[in-house]
Amino acid sequence: MSLPIAYTNDQTVDDLWLERSSASSSAMVDLATASSDSETNVESTLENTETAVWDLETFILWIDVRKCWIEDTVEAEERFAESLTLVPPEEQNSLRRFHFRRDAAQHLASLLLQHLVISQLADVPWVESRVSRTFMGRPFHEQARFDYNVSHHSGRVAIGVRVADSRHIGIDVVDPEDATRNWKHGWIDDFHDIFTESEYAQILRDGKKEIEITKRRLFTFWALKEAYTKAVGIGLVTDLRTIEFSRVEDVDITERPYTRSTICKVNNELIDWRFEVVALEDDLILATATTNEGLFSGGTTQIKKIELDYITKVAVQYHLPITLAPHVV
Repeated sequence: MSLPIAYTNDQTVDDLWLERSSASSSAMVDLATASSDSETNVESTLENTETAVWDLETFILWIDVRKCWIEDTVEAEERFAESLTLVPPEEQNSLRRFHFRRDAAQHLASLLLQHLVISQLADVPWVESRVSRTFMGRPFHEQARFDYNVSHHSGRVAIGVRVADSRHIGIDVVDPEDATRNWKHGWIDDFHDIFTESEYAQILRDGKKEIEITKRRLFTFWALKEAYTKAVGIGLVTDLRTIEFSRVEDVDITERPYTRSTICKVNNELIDWRFEVVALEDDLILATATTNEGLFSGGTTQIKKIELDYITKVAVQYHLPITLAPHVV
């Protein structure tokens, strides 16, 4: 069960940010290594670790925050409070509005992934890696020559990146097992304003009685639609039946963890986009959408799981100079 957000020692997260920004370098290193015995040099890590994806055209980083922040333990609570100090006060304030730890933890992980990508690809110090938003609420960095998109579900948080001017990317993470609706009694009828008749035929090709297979297939179509609408910046405010997918293959972590066979028509016209669907761990589905224009590699989008310690080390040892002033609200 998710817990309400708690802060330690009656100290606000703004105070912690100010304290951390002016603390000694040894104290900052203590924060980075609080839950790890290793003291990896961050510059070496950026070059040698599997997370060194910064030269790729497209990539996805993701993090699992269930154990590090969401568990009902004192250690998880303390780690969550410490991690809040890695984002500026205005973002900390937005996190205060969440009542449950799970929601706040996923949003914080999303912010940390955004700051990580911006600091690396825009080559700016961590405290200058500002996150802006469009009028539709889509996050971006004002001086970036890259695009990114974030998504989260069930304690897993991902960021997809497309390194190119005026090229967009959208991603969506879904967990079919986390559904709350009653799937046994006419559940498919709830989606007539989302899927076309052709999509319904593909989703139901094994019949309504195969609930688990059909449910997973339905969420795959849903993730593809959301990834595309997020990439073009319209969200779910459009008529989703004008966006029609076909050749959508099932994905399963053991048998078929990855597929890129999907094609899409918008207003009955085929669009030249790359759509990828990945089985992320046993239960999650991750869909990616980006235009083929400007893509030179024929390979698949690389997906890397990273740990909270890695983000923290980058922030406090490499991209958070102690002499810089903190963000001002």
